[in-house]
Amino acid sequence: MKRSFGRQITLTVCLIFLTLLILSMATQLLYRRLIVDLMAEDVCDSVNAASDMAELLGTESGRGREQLCVQLNYTARATGNDTVVCDESGTVVACSCSLQSCRHLGYQFSRDFLDEAGEKGNAFQNNLQIGCYGDNRMAAVSLVRTKDGGVGYVVSSRSTREVSQRLGEAVRVNVLVVIAVLAFAAPVVWVITQRQMKPIKQMTAAARRMAHGQMDVRVDANDTDTAELNELALAFNNMAQALAKSEQKRQEFVANVSHELKTPMTTISGYMAGMLDGTIPPDQQPKYMAITAAEVKRLSRLVRSMLEISRIQDQGIPAERKRNFDLCQTVGEVLLSFEKQINDKHLEVDVNLPDLGARTLADPDAITQVVYNLIDNAVKFCPEKGELGLRVEETKGGKYLVSIRNTGPTIPADELPLVFDRFHKTDKSRSADRDGWGLGLYIVKTIILGHEEDIYVTSRDGVTEFSFTMPKANP
Repeated sequence: MKRSFGRQITLTVCLIFLTLLILSMATQLLYRRLIVDLMAEDVCDSVNAASDMAELLGTESGRGREQLCVQLNYTARATGNDTVVCDESGTVVACSCSLQSCRHLGYQFSRDFLDEAGEKGNAFQNNLQIGCYGDNRMAAVSLVRTKDGGVGYVVSSRSTREVSQRLGEAVRVNVLVVIAVLAFAAPVVWVITQRQMKPIKQMTAAARRMAHGQMDVRVDANDTDTAELNELALAFNNMAQALAKSEQKRQEFVANVSHELKTPMTTISGYMAGMLDGTIPPDQQPKYMAITAAEVKRLSRLVRSMLEISRIQDQGIPAERKRNFDLCQTVGEVLLSFEKQINDKHLEVDVNLPDLGARTLADPDAITQVVYNLIDNAVKFCPEKGELGLRVEETKGGKYLVSIRNTGPTIPADELPLVFDRFHKTDKSRSADRDGWGLGLYIVKTIILGHEEDIYVTSRDGVTEFSFTMPKANP
Protein backbone atom coordinates (compact mmCIF):
# COMPACT_ATOMS: atom_id res chain seq x y z
CA MET A 1 0.00 0.00 0.00
CA LYS A 2 1.36 3.40 -0.96
CA ARG A 3 2.13 5.86 1.79
CA SER A 4 0.79 9.40 1.69
CA PHE A 5 4.33 10.78 1.95
CA GLY A 6 5.60 8.97 -1.15
CA ARG A 7 2.40 9.66 -3.04
CA GLN A 8 2.54 13.38 -2.31
CA ILE A 9 6.23 13.59 -3.25
CA THR A 10 5.60 11.75 -6.51
CA LEU A 11 2.51 13.82 -7.33
CA THR A 12 4.23 17.13 -6.61
CA VAL A 13 7.35 16.27 -8.62
CA CYS A 14 5.21 15.00 -11.52
CA LEU A 15 3.16 18.21 -11.49
CA ILE A 16 6.33 20.31 -11.52
CA PHE A 17 7.78 18.23 -14.35
CA LEU A 18 4.54 18.38 -16.35
CA THR A 19 4.33 22.14 -15.86
CA LEU A 20 7.92 22.61 -17.01
CA LEU A 21 7.36 20.27 -19.96
CA ILE A 22 4.29 22.17 -21.15
CA LEU A 23 6.08 25.49 -20.64
CA SER A 24 9.11 24.17 -22.55
CA MET A 25 6.98 22.94 -25.46
CA ALA A 26 5.16 26.26 -25.67
CA THR A 27 8.49 28.07 -25.58
CA GLN A 28 9.87 25.84 -28.33
CA LEU A 29 6.90 26.56 -30.57
CA LEU A 30 7.20 30.30 -30.03
CA TYR A 31 10.98 30.19 -30.46
CA ARG A 32 10.70 28.22 -33.69
CA ARG A 33 8.25 30.72 -35.10
CA LEU A 34 10.50 33.57 -34.03
CA ILE A 35 13.58 31.97 -35.63
CA VAL A 36 11.77 31.28 -38.89
CA ASP A 37 10.37 34.81 -39.00
CA LEU A 38 13.78 36.36 -38.27
CA MET A 39 15.59 34.20 -40.83
CA ALA A 40 12.91 34.88 -43.45
CA GLU A 41 13.19 38.60 -42.80
CA ASP A 42 16.98 38.37 -43.03
CA VAL A 43 16.80 36.48 -46.35
CA CYS A 44 14.37 39.04 -47.76
CA ASP A 45 16.67 41.88 -46.68
CA SER A 46 19.60 40.13 -48.35
CA VAL A 47 17.77 39.68 -51.63
CA ASN A 48 16.69 43.32 -51.60
CA ALA A 49 20.27 44.49 -51.00
CA ALA A 50 21.60 42.18 -53.71
CA SER A 51 18.95 43.42 -56.13
CA ASP A 52 20.07 46.99 -55.59
CA MET A 53 23.69 45.99 -56.28
CA ALA A 54 22.75 44.02 -59.38
CA GLU A 55 20.79 46.95 -60.80
CA LEU A 56 23.72 49.25 -60.08
CA LEU A 57 26.61 47.10 -61.31
CA GLY A 58 24.89 45.11 -64.03
CA THR A 59 25.53 41.52 -65.08
CA GLU A 60 26.20 41.74 -68.80
CA SER A 61 29.85 42.90 -68.75
CA GLY A 62 32.57 40.79 -67.21
CA ARG A 63 33.84 43.54 -64.97
CA GLY A 64 30.39 44.35 -63.66
CA ARG A 65 29.74 40.69 -62.95
CA GLU A 66 33.08 40.38 -61.16
CA GLN A 67 32.35 43.40 -58.96
CA LEU A 68 28.89 42.01 -58.22
CA CYS A 69 30.36 38.67 -57.09
CA VAL A 70 32.77 40.49 -54.76
CA GLN A 71 29.90 42.44 -53.16
CA LEU A 72 27.74 39.33 -52.88
CA ASN A 73 30.59 37.40 -51.23
CA TYR A 74 31.10 40.15 -48.69
CA THR A 75 27.39 40.30 -47.94
CA ALA A 76 27.15 36.49 -47.58
CA ARG A 77 29.95 36.41 -45.03
CA ALA A 78 28.25 39.17 -43.05
CA THR A 79 24.73 37.70 -43.09
CA GLY A 80 25.25 33.95 -43.63
CA ASN A 81 22.84 33.98 -46.58
CA ASP A 82 23.84 32.55 -49.97
CA THR A 83 22.94 34.77 -52.91
CA VAL A 84 22.99 34.05 -56.67
CA VAL A 85 22.10 36.16 -59.69
CA CYS A 86 20.31 34.58 -62.63
CA ASP A 87 19.80 35.83 -66.13
CA GLU A 88 16.44 36.08 -67.80
CA SER A 89 16.33 32.35 -68.48
CA GLY A 90 17.01 31.45 -64.82
CA THR A 91 20.65 30.38 -65.27
CA VAL A 92 23.02 31.35 -62.45
CA VAL A 93 25.56 33.88 -63.74
CA ALA A 94 26.95 35.21 -60.41
CA CYS A 95 27.25 33.74 -56.92
CA SER A 96 28.29 34.87 -53.46
CA CYS A 97 30.15 31.73 -52.40
CA SER A 98 33.33 32.06 -54.51
CA LEU A 99 34.92 34.22 -57.11
CA GLN A 100 36.46 31.33 -59.07
CA SER A 101 35.13 27.98 -60.23
CA CYS A 102 31.77 28.25 -58.38
CA ARG A 103 29.76 25.06 -58.66
CA HIS A 104 26.51 27.02 -58.63
CA LEU A 105 27.29 28.81 -61.91
CA GLY A 106 25.17 27.51 -64.71
CA TYR A 107 22.46 26.02 -62.48
CA GLN A 108 19.00 26.41 -63.94
CA PHE A 109 16.27 27.55 -61.47
CA SER A 110 12.66 26.41 -61.74
CA ARG A 111 10.57 28.74 -63.81
CA ASP A 112 7.61 28.42 -61.39
CA PHE A 113 9.62 30.05 -58.62
CA LEU A 114 11.07 32.74 -60.89
CA ASP A 115 7.76 33.47 -62.64
CA GLU A 116 6.17 34.16 -59.25
CA ALA A 117 8.74 36.93 -58.79
CA GLY A 118 8.05 38.11 -62.32
CA GLU A 119 4.38 38.62 -61.45
CA LYS A 120 4.82 40.20 -58.01
CA GLY A 121 8.31 41.67 -58.28
CA ASN A 122 9.48 39.39 -55.44
CA ALA A 123 8.57 36.08 -53.83
CA PHE A 124 9.43 33.89 -50.80
CA GLN A 125 9.23 30.14 -50.21
CA ASN A 126 10.16 27.99 -47.22
CA ASN A 127 11.54 24.44 -47.54
CA LEU A 128 12.35 24.93 -51.21
CA GLN A 129 14.48 22.21 -52.79
CA ILE A 130 17.37 23.86 -54.70
CA GLY A 131 19.43 21.28 -56.57
CA CYS A 132 22.72 23.15 -56.55
CA TYR A 133 22.69 23.25 -52.74
CA GLY A 134 21.42 19.73 -52.10
CA ASP A 135 19.12 20.57 -49.15
CA ASN A 136 15.88 22.33 -48.32
CA ARG A 137 16.21 26.07 -47.98
CA MET A 138 14.15 29.15 -47.34
CA ALA A 139 14.60 31.37 -50.36
CA ALA A 140 13.58 34.82 -51.53
CA VAL A 141 13.69 35.95 -55.18
CA SER A 142 13.47 39.43 -56.67
CA LEU A 143 13.16 40.61 -60.28
CA VAL A 144 15.89 43.12 -61.29
CA ARG A 145 16.52 45.30 -64.31
CA THR A 146 20.17 46.21 -64.72
CA LYS A 147 21.52 49.56 -65.91
CA ASP A 148 22.60 48.03 -69.17
CA GLY A 149 19.00 47.06 -69.93
CA GLY A 150 19.15 43.41 -68.99
CA VAL A 151 16.54 41.48 -66.94
CA GLY A 152 17.49 38.98 -64.27
CA TYR A 153 16.66 37.48 -60.93
CA VAL A 154 18.39 37.62 -57.54
CA VAL A 155 17.89 34.63 -55.19
CA SER A 156 18.98 34.67 -51.51
CA SER A 157 18.62 31.50 -49.50
CA ARG A 158 19.56 29.83 -46.22
CA SER A 159 19.50 26.17 -45.20
CA THR A 160 16.59 25.15 -42.97
CA ARG A 161 19.03 23.00 -40.99
CA GLU A 162 19.95 26.14 -39.08
CA VAL A 163 16.43 26.23 -37.66
CA SER A 164 16.83 22.70 -36.30
CA GLN A 165 20.28 23.51 -34.96
CA ARG A 166 19.08 26.58 -33.09
CA LEU A 167 16.05 24.69 -31.78
CA GLY A 168 18.35 21.89 -30.64
CA GLU A 169 20.39 24.40 -28.66
CA ALA A 170 17.17 25.75 -27.12
CA VAL A 171 16.04 22.21 -26.26
CA ARG A 172 19.33 21.52 -24.50
CA VAL A 173 18.96 24.72 -22.51
CA ASN A 174 15.38 23.80 -21.57
CA VAL A 175 16.42 20.30 -20.50
CA LEU A 176 19.14 21.75 -18.29
CA VAL A 177 16.62 24.18 -16.78
CA VAL A 178 14.13 21.36 -16.10
CA ILE A 179 16.83 19.23 -14.46
CA ALA A 180 18.02 22.16 -12.36
CA VAL A 181 14.47 23.05 -11.22
CA LEU A 182 13.67 19.43 -10.34
CA ALA A 183 16.98 19.04 -8.53
CA PHE A 184 16.13 22.10 -6.46
CA ALA A 185 12.41 21.42 -6.05
CA ALA A 186 12.62 17.74 -5.05
CA PRO A 187 14.52 18.32 -1.75
CA VAL A 188 12.33 21.33 -0.93
CA VAL A 189 9.16 19.31 -1.54
CA TRP A 190 10.61 16.43 0.48
CA VAL A 191 11.31 18.68 3.48
CA ILE A 192 7.91 20.40 3.30
CA THR A 193 6.07 17.10 2.94
CA GLN A 194 8.01 15.61 5.84
CA ARG A 195 6.94 18.52 8.03
CA GLN A 196 3.33 18.12 6.91
CA MET A 197 3.36 14.37 7.51
CA LYS A 198 4.97 14.62 10.97
CA PRO A 199 1.76 15.59 12.86
CA ILE A 200 -0.17 12.88 11.00
CA LYS A 201 2.45 10.29 11.95
CA GLN A 202 2.20 11.48 15.57
CA MET A 203 -1.59 11.07 15.46
CA THR A 204 -1.20 7.60 13.96
CA ALA A 205 1.18 6.58 16.74
CA ALA A 206 -1.15 8.10 19.33
CA ALA A 207 -4.12 6.22 17.85
CA ARG A 208 -2.16 2.94 18.09
CA ARG A 209 -1.36 3.65 21.72
CA MET A 210 -5.01 4.41 22.40
CA ALA A 211 -5.96 1.12 20.74
CA HIS A 212 -3.76 -0.57 23.37
CA GLY A 213 -5.63 1.12 26.19
CA GLN A 214 -3.51 4.25 26.80
CA MET A 215 -6.33 6.80 26.96
CA ASP A 216 -4.12 9.64 28.27
CA VAL A 217 -2.40 10.10 24.89
CA ARG A 218 -2.54 13.59 23.37
CA VAL A 219 -0.93 15.25 20.33
CA ASP A 220 0.63 18.71 20.27
CA ALA A 221 -0.63 21.54 18.06
CA ASN A 222 2.24 23.78 16.92
CA ASP A 223 2.05 27.30 15.58
CA THR A 224 4.25 26.22 12.67
CA ASP A 225 1.64 23.73 11.46
CA THR A 226 -1.19 24.68 9.13
CA ALA A 227 -4.57 25.69 10.47
CA GLU A 228 -6.11 22.46 9.14
CA LEU A 229 -3.53 20.31 10.96
CA ASN A 230 -4.07 22.26 14.18
CA GLU A 231 -7.82 21.75 13.86
CA LEU A 232 -7.23 18.04 13.24
CA ALA A 233 -4.98 17.83 16.31
CA LEU A 234 -7.59 19.63 18.42
CA ALA A 235 -10.34 17.32 17.15
CA PHE A 236 -8.13 14.30 17.88
CA ASN A 237 -7.47 15.49 21.43
CA ASN A 238 -11.17 16.13 21.99
CA MET A 239 -11.94 12.65 20.68
CA ALA A 240 -9.27 11.15 22.94
CA GLN A 241 -10.68 13.01 25.93
CA ALA A 242 -14.21 11.86 25.11
CA LEU A 243 -13.02 8.27 24.72
CA ALA A 244 -11.18 8.48 28.02
CA LYS A 245 -14.35 9.71 29.73
CA SER A 246 -16.39 7.00 28.02
CA GLU A 247 -13.93 4.36 29.12
CA GLN A 248 -14.03 5.69 32.66
CA LYS A 249 -17.81 5.67 32.63
CA ARG A 250 -17.82 2.17 31.19
CA GLN A 251 -15.58 0.92 33.96
CA GLU A 252 -17.71 2.67 36.55
CA PHE A 253 -20.84 1.25 34.94
CA VAL A 254 -19.48 -2.30 35.02
CA ALA A 255 -18.36 -1.83 38.62
CA ASN A 256 -21.74 -0.40 39.64
CA VAL A 257 -23.71 -3.11 37.84
CA SER A 258 -21.53 -5.75 39.44
CA HIS A 259 -22.04 -4.16 42.85
CA GLU A 260 -25.78 -3.78 42.42
CA LEU A 261 -26.23 -7.35 41.16
CA LYS A 262 -24.01 -8.83 43.82
CA THR A 263 -26.34 -8.21 46.78
CA PRO A 264 -29.59 -9.67 45.35
CA MET A 265 -27.78 -12.54 43.71
CA THR A 266 -26.03 -13.36 46.97
CA THR A 267 -29.33 -13.14 48.85
CA ILE A 268 -31.12 -15.37 46.35
CA SER A 269 -28.26 -17.89 46.26
CA GLY A 270 -27.96 -17.99 50.04
CA TYR A 271 -31.66 -18.48 50.72
CA MET A 272 -32.05 -21.09 47.99
CA ALA A 273 -29.04 -23.04 49.26
CA GLY A 274 -30.38 -22.83 52.82
CA MET A 275 -33.74 -24.25 51.78
CA LEU A 276 -32.11 -27.02 49.75
CA ASP A 277 -29.70 -28.23 52.43
CA GLY A 278 -32.23 -27.91 55.24
CA THR A 279 -30.54 -25.00 57.04
CA ILE A 280 -33.83 -23.11 56.77
CA PRO A 281 -36.59 -25.21 58.37
CA PRO A 282 -39.68 -25.97 56.25
CA ASP A 283 -41.91 -23.74 58.35
CA GLN A 284 -39.66 -20.72 57.60
CA GLN A 285 -39.25 -21.39 53.90
CA PRO A 286 -42.37 -19.45 52.74
CA LYS A 287 -40.96 -16.33 54.41
CA TYR A 288 -37.57 -16.64 52.68
CA MET A 289 -39.13 -17.61 49.37
CA ALA A 290 -41.11 -14.37 49.50
CA ILE A 291 -37.84 -12.45 50.05
CA THR A 292 -36.24 -14.33 47.16
CA ALA A 293 -39.22 -13.53 44.91
CA ALA A 294 -38.92 -9.83 45.80
CA GLU A 295 -35.24 -9.87 44.90
CA VAL A 296 -36.01 -11.56 41.57
CA LYS A 297 -38.60 -8.86 40.83
CA ARG A 298 -36.02 -6.19 41.61
CA LEU A 299 -33.60 -7.81 39.19
CA SER A 300 -36.36 -7.92 36.56
CA ARG A 301 -37.09 -4.21 37.06
CA LEU A 302 -33.40 -3.44 36.64
CA VAL A 303 -33.22 -5.36 33.37
CA ARG A 304 -36.37 -3.71 32.03
CA SER A 305 -35.05 -0.28 32.98
CA MET A 306 -31.74 -0.92 31.23
CA LEU A 307 -33.51 -2.16 28.10
CA GLU A 308 -35.79 0.88 28.06
CA ILE A 309 -32.80 3.19 28.42
CA SER A 310 -30.97 1.46 25.57
CA ARG A 311 -34.04 1.67 23.33
CA ILE A 312 -34.49 5.40 23.91
CA GLN A 313 -30.78 6.11 23.42
CA ASP A 314 -30.68 4.16 20.16
CA GLN A 315 -34.02 5.18 18.65
CA GLY A 316 -35.07 8.30 20.50
CA ILE A 317 -38.78 8.98 20.93
CA PRO A 318 -40.60 7.86 17.74
CA ALA A 319 -42.97 10.46 16.28
CA GLU A 320 -45.85 7.96 16.23
CA ARG A 321 -45.68 7.67 20.04
CA LYS A 322 -46.11 11.39 20.60
CA ARG A 323 -49.59 12.63 21.53
CA ASN A 324 -51.21 15.95 22.31
CA PHE A 325 -52.09 15.77 26.03
CA ASP A 326 -52.43 17.98 29.12
CA LEU A 327 -49.32 18.17 31.31
CA CYS A 328 -51.38 19.43 34.26
CA GLN A 329 -53.61 16.39 34.15
CA THR A 330 -50.60 14.04 34.06
CA VAL A 331 -48.93 15.80 37.01
CA GLY A 332 -52.15 15.73 38.98
CA GLU A 333 -52.80 12.01 38.38
CA VAL A 334 -49.24 11.05 39.35
CA LEU A 335 -49.44 13.20 42.49
CA LEU A 336 -52.65 11.45 43.56
CA SER A 337 -50.88 8.06 43.33
CA PHE A 338 -48.51 9.24 46.10
CA GLU A 339 -51.36 10.28 48.43
CA LYS A 340 -50.61 7.54 51.01
CA GLN A 341 -46.84 8.29 51.19
CA ILE A 342 -47.55 12.04 51.46
CA ASN A 343 -50.05 11.51 54.26
CA ASP A 344 -47.76 9.11 56.09
CA LYS A 345 -45.05 11.79 56.19
CA HIS A 346 -47.53 14.63 56.84
CA LEU A 347 -46.06 16.64 53.96
CA GLU A 348 -47.31 20.07 52.99
CA VAL A 349 -48.01 20.12 49.25
CA ASP A 350 -47.94 23.31 47.15
CA VAL A 351 -49.38 22.87 43.64
CA ASN A 352 -49.32 25.69 41.07
CA LEU A 353 -50.87 24.71 37.72
CA PRO A 354 -52.34 26.88 34.92
CA ASP A 355 -56.12 27.15 35.06
CA LEU A 356 -56.46 26.45 31.34
CA GLY A 357 -54.09 23.48 31.37
CA ALA A 358 -50.84 23.00 29.45
CA ARG A 359 -51.11 21.07 26.18
CA THR A 360 -47.86 19.47 25.01
CA LEU A 361 -46.81 17.10 22.23
CA ALA A 362 -44.84 14.18 23.65
CA ASP A 363 -44.96 10.51 24.63
CA PRO A 364 -47.56 10.45 27.45
CA ASP A 365 -46.28 7.22 29.03
CA ALA A 366 -42.68 8.40 29.02
CA ILE A 367 -43.54 11.80 30.54
CA THR A 368 -45.69 10.06 33.16
CA GLN A 369 -42.64 8.00 34.09
CA VAL A 370 -40.53 11.16 34.31
CA VAL A 371 -43.00 12.87 36.63
CA TYR A 372 -43.43 9.67 38.67
CA ASN A 373 -39.68 9.25 39.19
CA LEU A 374 -39.19 12.89 40.16
CA ILE A 375 -42.13 12.94 42.64
CA ASP A 376 -41.01 9.56 44.03
CA ASN A 377 -37.55 11.02 44.61
CA ALA A 378 -38.96 14.19 46.17
CA VAL A 379 -41.25 12.29 48.56
CA LYS A 380 -38.54 9.77 49.46
CA PHE A 381 -35.98 12.41 50.51
CA CYS A 382 -38.42 14.92 51.98
CA PRO A 383 -38.35 14.80 55.82
CA GLU A 384 -41.39 14.45 58.10
CA LYS A 385 -43.69 17.49 57.85
CA GLY A 386 -41.58 18.81 55.00
CA GLU A 387 -42.76 20.69 51.93
CA LEU A 388 -43.42 19.32 48.45
CA GLY A 389 -44.01 21.67 45.51
CA LEU A 390 -45.18 21.17 41.92
CA ARG A 391 -45.35 23.92 39.32
CA VAL A 392 -46.15 24.12 35.60
CA GLU A 393 -45.65 27.46 33.84
CA GLU A 394 -45.22 28.80 30.32
CA THR A 395 -41.83 30.26 29.44
CA LYS A 396 -40.98 33.13 27.10
CA GLY A 397 -39.59 30.68 24.57
CA GLY A 398 -43.00 29.16 23.93
CA LYS A 399 -42.42 26.07 26.08
CA TYR A 400 -43.66 24.73 29.40
CA LEU A 401 -41.43 24.42 32.45
CA VAL A 402 -42.30 21.64 34.90
CA SER A 403 -40.68 21.98 38.35
CA ILE A 404 -40.80 19.56 41.32
CA ARG A 405 -39.15 20.64 44.57
CA ASN A 406 -38.84 19.36 48.11
CA THR A 407 -37.26 20.42 51.34
CA GLY A 408 -34.60 18.26 52.92
CA PRO A 409 -30.84 17.71 52.79
CA THR A 410 -28.99 19.96 50.34
CA ILE A 411 -27.13 18.10 47.61
CA PRO A 412 -23.45 19.11 47.68
CA ALA A 413 -22.36 21.28 44.75
CA ASP A 414 -19.84 18.70 43.54
CA GLU A 415 -22.58 16.05 43.45
CA LEU A 416 -25.07 18.06 41.37
CA PRO A 417 -23.47 17.28 37.97
CA LEU A 418 -23.53 13.55 38.83
CA VAL A 419 -27.10 13.08 40.00
CA PHE A 420 -28.26 12.05 36.51
CA ASP A 421 -25.51 9.42 36.06
CA ARG A 422 -26.27 5.71 36.08
CA PHE A 423 -26.16 4.04 39.50
CA HIS A 424 -25.18 7.29 41.17
CA LYS A 425 -26.47 7.86 44.70
CA THR A 426 -25.74 10.94 46.71
CA ASP A 427 -25.79 8.85 49.88
CA LYS A 428 -22.55 6.90 49.60
CA SER A 429 -23.57 4.55 52.40
CA ARG A 430 -26.79 3.85 50.41
CA SER A 431 -28.67 3.75 53.68
CA ALA A 432 -31.13 6.41 52.59
CA ASP A 433 -32.21 4.54 49.47
CA ARG A 434 -31.67 0.84 49.89
CA ASP A 435 -34.46 -0.09 47.48
CA GLY A 436 -33.25 2.16 44.66
CA TRP A 437 -30.87 1.30 41.86
CA GLY A 438 -29.66 4.81 41.03
CA LEU A 439 -31.38 4.56 37.63
CA GLY A 440 -34.45 6.73 38.20
CA LEU A 441 -32.86 10.08 37.41
CA TYR A 442 -30.81 8.57 34.61
CA ILE A 443 -34.03 7.31 33.00
CA VAL A 444 -35.59 10.75 33.49
CA LYS A 445 -32.68 12.47 31.75
CA THR A 446 -32.68 9.91 28.91
CA ILE A 447 -36.40 10.44 28.25
CA ILE A 448 -36.16 14.24 28.33
CA LEU A 449 -33.14 14.27 26.01
CA GLY A 450 -35.01 11.83 23.75
CA HIS A 451 -37.65 14.57 23.38
CA GLU A 452 -34.82 17.04 22.58
CA GLU A 453 -35.63 19.04 25.71
CA ASP A 454 -33.59 20.15 28.77
CA ILE A 455 -33.53 19.09 32.41
CA TYR A 456 -31.53 20.53 35.29
CA VAL A 457 -31.40 20.52 39.09
CA THR A 458 -30.69 23.09 41.77
CA SER A 459 -30.14 22.53 45.48
CA ARG A 460 -29.48 25.26 48.01
CA ASP A 461 -30.58 26.24 51.52
CA GLY A 462 -32.33 22.91 52.11
CA VAL A 463 -34.47 23.09 48.94
CA THR A 464 -33.87 20.79 45.96
CA GLU A 465 -35.69 21.44 42.69
CA PHE A 466 -35.76 19.44 39.47
CA SER A 467 -37.01 21.26 36.34
CA PHE A 468 -37.52 20.15 32.76
CA THR A 469 -38.99 21.73 29.64
CA MET A 470 -41.69 20.43 27.31
CA PRO A 471 -42.79 21.75 23.90
CA LYS A 472 -46.02 23.66 23.64
CA ALA A 473 -48.49 21.88 21.37
CA ASN A 474 -50.23 23.75 18.56
CA PRO A 475 -53.91 24.40 19.27
